[in-house]
Amino acid sequence: MIEHSDLVAYLSIAERLVKDSEDLFCVNIGAQPSVIKNEDLQDFATDVDLSLEQQFRDQLVKETGFPVLGEEFGLKGGSTASGDVSVNSMGGGKQPETMWCIDPVDGTSNYTVANPMCGILVSLIHRGEPVIGLTSLPLLGQFYSAVRGGPLHVNGEPFPPLPKDDPEVIQIGFGSILSGRRGHVPRQYRQNLLFSIGESYPRMRVTGSVGADLAFTAGGVFAGTLTFSPNLWDNAAGICLVQAAGGIVTNLDGEPWTPGTIGLVAGSPSIHSTLLARIHAVPRPSNH
Repeated sequence: MIEHSDLVAYLSIAERLVKDSEDLFCVNIGAQPSVIKNEDLQDFATDVDLSLEQQFRDQLVKETGFPVLGEEFGLKGGSTASGDVSVNSMGGGKQPETMWCIDPVDGTSNYTVANPMCGILVSLIHRGEPVIGLTSLPLLGQFYSAVRGGPLHVNGEPFPPLPKDDPEVIQIGFGSILSGRRGHVPRQYRQNLLFSIGESYPRMRVTGSVGADLAFTAGGVFAGTLTFSPNLWDNAAGICLVQAAGGIVTNLDGEPWTPGTIGLVAGSPSIHSTLLARIHAVPRPSNH
C-alpha cells in the first residue's frame, strides 16, 4: 500500500509535468494525423501525442522510478526493463504492482479539428486500482486532480462532494454512438442503450472524450456518464476523480470496475442506480 503522503508527492510531480505541457498542447491545436493506426482512419495519432507521451514517460520514470503505460508506446521504463511484465491497452497481462498510465491527447479526433473537448490524462495504478487521477482540459481552462480517498480538486481548489439529491437539470455523458466494425460494443446495442437511458434522462451529451466525460461527472457538470472504451489510459484517471468526489464507478453489469473492463457507468449513487436500471432494460447481445 502506498502511503497517502507519497501519493500527494507523486500527484505534485504529475501536476507539474502536465502544466508544463499545456502550452505545447494548446499551440498545436488542429494538428493533423501523423500516425495512422488502421486503414479506415478510426484510430490515429498526431506528432503532439507522440512528443508529449515521450516527455511524460522520460520524466515520470526519472522522478518516480515507476514504469509508464501509454497509448502510443505501450509499457516501458522502471521495472519493465528486464521484460518481466507485459500489459495490453485494457490492463491485461502481467501488470506491475505500480505504474503510471497516460493518454497525452485524449479525444485526438476532436484535437485535430480544434474541438476543445480534448485533454491530457495521467493516472497512477497500484495493484489494479487507480490511486491518482489527473485530467487537464487546457482549452477549457479546467484542471481536475485527486488521490485515492479524495477530495477532488478543480483548478487547485477542493471541490464539494457530489450531491446526494438529484440536480434539477440533469445531463448524462454518453460514449460514441457509432463504432467501427471491430468495436468492442456493437453499434446497435449502443443505440438501444442511448434510447433506453433517454427515457429517464433526455439530455444526453456526446463529447467525444472519455476523459472529459468522467471529469465532468466528478465535477457535477454531468450527473453521470456511460462510456464504452476498454482502454486503461482512457478510464483510469477519471475513475479516480469520480470516486474521490463520492461517486460510484462500475462496469455495465454493476460490478466493481477492474482493469480489462469494457465500458463503465459512473455517477452519484442515485444517478448510477437509475443508469444501471436503464442499461439492464436493454437485451444484451448474445456474444457479449
